Amino acid sequence: MTAKSRPRIGVLTYHNGPNFGGFLQAWHLVHAIRALGYEAHAVNYLHATHHESNQIKIPLKNLSSMKAKIFWMLKRRGFCNIEDDLCKHPFVSDASKVPWDDFDAFVVGSDVVWDYSCENYGHDPVYFGGISGLKDKPIIAYAASCGPSDPQGPFPDYIRNGLKNFTSIGVRDEATANLVREASGLDSELVVDPTWLAPDPPSKSPLKPKGKYLFAYGGNISAQQSADLSDYCRSRNLLLISALSRCPDADKMYRTLTPFQWVELFKNAEATFISGTLHGTIYSMKYGRPFILANAPATSAKIKQILQRTSQDFRLFEPGEIAPDDLAILDSKLAKAPELPLSWINQSKLFLERSLSRCVAS
Repeated sequence: MTAKSRPRIGVLTYHNGPNFGGFLQAWHLVHAIRALGYEAHAVNYLHATHHESNQIKIPLKNLSSMKAKIFWMLKRRGFCNIEDDLCKHPFVSDASKVPWDDFDAFVVGSDVVWDYSCENYGHDPVYFGGISGLKDKPIIAYAASCGPSDPQGPFPDYIRNGLKNFTSIGVRDEATANLVREASGLDSELVVDPTWLAPDPPSKSPLKPKGKYLFAYGGNISAQQSADLSDYCRSRNLLLISALSRCPDADKMYRTLTPFQWVELFKNAEATFISGTLHGTIYSMKYGRPFILANAPATSAKIKQILQRTSQDFRLFEPGEIAPDDLAILDSKLAKAPELPLSWINQSKLFLERSLSRCVAS
C-alpha cells in the first residue's frame, strides 16, 4: 500500500485515562495495525461522563483526602503528552464532534469498552457502532471486554443492534464471548491482549534501581503481606520496590512513572507480587517473571482464563491467604517461570490481519 492508498483506521478504546494498562493496550493495538500497513490512530474521544470520572476530583476535607489528591496528581504527571503519537485530532467528549469521516474503518477495543453496566462509562453506544457517524463505516472488534457486566443481559437495544454491524469480533475473555452470543447470536474469537502482540519500546527516561529487586504493584498491600515480602527479599538479597501502591516495607516507591517506565519495572524484576490487576499480571507473564497474583473481584473473571490457558493458575491466591511459604513460587528455580503462548499470539495476529482486510474491502 502506498501512503496515499493506505486505509485510515480509527481505534475506539479507553486510551487517555491515567491508567498504565489502558494506555499500553491502546498503544499496542494502534501500532499492530500500523505494522500491517494501515494508517491508524486512536479516536481521541471519551463519553463526557467517563471523561469527568477520570478527573478524580477529590475535595480537601482531611489528611486522608489530601494524600489521595497528591497520589493522583503525581500519577497523572507520568501521563502528560503521551497521547501525541496515538491521536491526530484534539480530544472531544461529544460524539457529534468527532471527525468520523477522517477514518475509513474502525476497530473497537481492547479494554472494558463493552462494560454496559458501569455508570462512570456513560452507557455509550459509540463502542457498539451505534451513532450516525459510525453506522455506515466498516467496524470490527479486537480484544473487547464486557468487564463485570452480566453476559446474559438484559441488554440495551444499542448493544443488540450494534453488534450485528461488526464484520469480525475478537474478545478478550469468555464472558464477553457469551455476551456477543446472547445479544446478537454471533460467534467471536478469543484473542490475546494487544500488549502481547509485540515488544515494548524502551523508555525515554530509564529507571535505575540500585540492585536486583522484587516489584510489588496493584492495590494496597497489607502490613502483614508487606512484612512477609520484605523478609523474602532480605533472605535473597533483593530490594522490595513498589509503584503507586501502599507497601509499608518497600525500599523504594515510585509515585510518578510514564507507562514505559512502568513496563521497565516488570521487565527487569526478578519476580513480581501483583495485587489484583489485569495488566500487572499480563506484563509479569510477558517478560517471564515469576509472580503471585492476589485475587480481586474486579479482575477475577478477566484473568482466570488467561492463567488457565497458560498453566499459571497455581499463582492465583485469595487475599489474606498467602503464607510466607507460598512466596517460594517467586523463585524460578522452584516453579517454572511463565512463558507466552506463542501459538495463541500468532492466531490473534492472523485474526487481526484477516479481519482488517475483510473490513476495509467491505
